[in-house]
Amino acid sequence: MAETRPNGESREVSLRAVTSENLRAVLALSVAEEQKSVYPRSNAYSIAEAHYPPDDDPVWFRAVYVGETPVGFIMTSEVPEQGEYFLWRLMIDAKHQGKGYGSRAVELLVERIKGTPNGKRLITSHLVGDGDAGAFYRRLGFEYTGEMLDGRDRVMRIDLSRDAGV
Repeated sequence: MAETRPNGESREVSLRAVTSENLRAVLALSVAEEQKSVYPRSNAYSIAEAHYPPDDDPVWFRAVYVGETPVGFIMTSEVPEQGEYFLWRLMIDAKHQGKGYGSRAVELLVERIKGTPNGKRLITSHLVGDGDAGAFYRRLGFEYTGEMLDGRDRVMRIDLSRDAGV
């Protein structure tokens, strides 16, 4: 999504590494208070979990930027030899929601996965509750699998075969 503002500033969405230079800005991002029941993990928690994951699958995470402004966070757990990528976290700061940035971040993630030799599917899950992410993911082409994680997260999946897309 490239939007040009009246002052000529680019509003290009990109995924960038979290570094010592942008860490504080990424940690300051948060969903709205009323969303925390369905998006309970902070970016600080997610970054810590990325460094100490519950299994041995590689973790990849990035800050979501619009122009030069960090607006969100995205994280995957990956099993590339099986062609499976799990969208573990996606958050867009409350001030930046509803502008298409989350959709574009997922599109960029899908492009990245499709560029791998064995990218077959992207899986995600969401907690059930008011304002949950189910409708958002369905708009992007994800479908429910019928599975539940830990009895509370509904699992969704999108096929990333070369003719499928977000």
